Amino acid sequence: MSNKISIIVPTRTRARLLRQALRSVRAQTWTERDVVVVDEASADGSAAMLASEFPEARVVRHEVAKGPAAARNAGVAATDGDWVFFWDDDDLMHPAHLEALLHAALAAPPRSLVSGRLRSFAIVDDEIRLAPVVCTPESRPGIETIVEFLQPHRRGTLTLSTILWPRRLLETLSWDEDLLINEDVDFFGRAILAGWQIVGRPVGMNYIRQHDGERASADPTARALLSPARYRLKWSALLAAHPGREVCAPAMRDGFMAQLIDLTGRPEAEAVMPLLREAFGLWGGRHLYVTPPPRQWLKRTLAQGVLDVGGLPALRWLLTEASRLRGGADLQPSRLHAPLSDADKSDAAVIRAVQ
Repeated sequence: MSNKISIIVPTRTRARLLRQALRSVRAQTWTERDVVVVDEASADGSAAMLASEFPEARVVRHEVAKGPAAARNAGVAATDGDWVFFWDDDDLMHPAHLEALLHAALAAPPRSLVSGRLRSFAIVDDEIRLAPVVCTPESRPGIETIVEFLQPHRRGTLTLSTILWPRRLLETLSWDEDLLINEDVDFFGRAILAGWQIVGRPVGMNYIRQHDGERASADPTARALLSPARYRLKWSALLAAHPGREVCAPAMRDGFMAQLIDLTGRPEAEAVMPLLREAFGLWGGRHLYVTPPPRQWLKRTLAQGVLDVGGLPALRWLLTEASRLRGGADLQPSRLHAPLSDADKSDAAVIRAVQ
């Protein structure tokens, strides 16, 4: 068996970020690889940039954007590598990331999916800011990993780009093209239900960009708006008779509660709201509550009081106003810091090199 790695990069109208991501790919120490860029109807010159600067990349173009799951399925069909690496067009990686993941995957027990290290970063006023390094546990029950995926306000310990996926798994597992959001954790979770175990190893480094720009999955349509609800209803059915049902129940309740809050007052969600309420009850939800709860006692009390008195519409209004007053987007500056240690400075240099 060879160890060719096929790298699949969906993109949509983000030529500047895509250029940096592909520079990061080109810098990889593992050379037995190919790259497929799935262009989701980009309208910013991405095609010309790819042809002139990255002739080694094969391009699959969708004239109409189909979403990240469909793009990844198209990429899998267009490649023949023994391993598949799913890559976001706005992220970066250490030059030894793929090689380190491959060696760790080859040394892992059968039916293991090795997840390496990750850290978030942002570029603020031309200065690189870094978050702490994260790695999924070396060993934990699969149901506990699924619980992580189900948490609506999680800080995850893995991403699609911390794992090398063996081709043989993808022969039986594909991305759910009905999901525009949460399609990644749905994919991971179904791999676990199929008998694979995700194991953490402190190798490689995936740099996840935090920025105010549009995410690759951003889509203003009702389909995108309702994707998180569809994901949770799907997993409610998948786990209804699972032996680990009770372990999942708190995360399930939080997830359905979050959806009830987010979708209240949305005309597009009128049909799905009764299904969410029913599922919330099936997973033990008795009384509506605020999730995530504000950290300050006074804010928690106020929010819960508004919900108790005015119901979901009143709470939705309160949270919308609070977000507006905060200025909307939040890059979580408290988690990001200037490079301090030698390891931080090394990571910052890798990021700077592809700008």
